[in-house]
Amino acid sequence: MIAEEVVFEREDKLAERVLDMLDRWAERLNGHQDQKSEFPRKRFRARVTVYIPETDGMAGECAESTSFHVWSRNLSQGGMSFIYRGHIKAERIVVCLDPEKGGTHWYQGQLVRKRLVHNDFWEYGVKFTGTAQI
Repeated sequence: MIAEEVVFEREDKLAERVLDMLDRWAERLNGHQDQKSEFPRKRFRARVTVYIPETDGMAGECAESTSFHVWSRNLSQGGMSFIYRGHIKAERIVVCLDPEKGGTHWYQGQLVRKRLVHNDFWEYGVKFTGTAQI
């Protein structure tokens, strides 16, 4: 169990460095057209859970799905940004914003941006498409 905790702690520190780097990039590009979004973004750093439904008929249902933790970067009324150490091929996901509090905020989303940023971490932009019924 201790070895597992060390791995998680190392991943958290590495993710924190990548998030700091992305924030510095965003500050340099402040006001640039690519940085504009429909809703204002708020910094939101937390570990959240992403579910990838196994079938198209499972939108908003996570009984049979793949799940993993990611590190969120920011949040807006219309979506969020997160980083994950790996490439996510799915287009549709379900996000739980507060897994440590029993998972009370669930959203269906569509991945609208994917880019490799640093140290095998990818940044993803998610457009919320509705609430999920879990």
